[in-house]
Amino acid sequence: MTRILSRAPRWDILRNFYRDFDNGRKRGCVEKWKKEMPQSRFEQELFETKIHTEFLRDRQKMLNKNFRWTYTNMKKLIALDQYFRELHRSIARTFEATKRDIAALTAQNHKWYREYELEAEICPSNDWDIAGEHEYVSDLLFWYANWGSINICSSTNEHYTDRHKVYLVPPWKQMLLVDKFVKDDVTWELDSLLYDSESSLYTFHDIVRMKPEQFEVRYTLSF
Repeated sequence: MTRILSRAPRWDILRNFYRDFDNGRKRGCVEKWKKEMPQSRFEQELFETKIHTEFLRDRQKMLNKNFRWTYTNMKKLIALDQYFRELHRSIARTFEATKRDIAALTAQNHKWYREYELEAEICPSNDWDIAGEHEYVSDLLFWYANWGSINICSSTNEHYTDRHKVYLVPPWKQMLLVDKFVKDDVTWELDSLLYDSESSLYTFHDIVRMKPEQFEVRYTLSF
């Protein structure tokens, strides 16, 4: 189900996009949307959400169709995938270090530390522009992504174990063009960004323009 995430449309940006989309098949849709905009605020929010979702899906369709799977673009995807793996390794090290620290406190009879939970989540950082893209489009892509689905939260108490698991998936579709992924699989995060249209409306072109440091790990410790 699409979340209601309303924002006033930038009609000029939408108009420029649909002028060239699919050989002009939907030319004039922006004027049609402007005429159909409801008066009540709630219905307006629903309609703005519909407009933006349709725009992002059409944009994804067009740009993915024209994307070139060059060596340079493949290297950028590999670099992002490797960064996700390094964040997973960092989480594992933090979980292990926390386990040792808690054990040391418990040995000193600090009983209230015996039961704890450390949660870790790979999240977007505050810098979320897409290089070369208008801020309006970058914001839409960020807001409409389901980050809870893309980035799985890990916990020391998950299934009564303190082991952090790296979620990898077998390559499919265009990922089979990349030898590195055929050999070592693909991280869940990258696969979701590329192919899970219910979670991500980013295009392949957007993702190769992402900087790895746009992702970070956030921890929550509770006792």
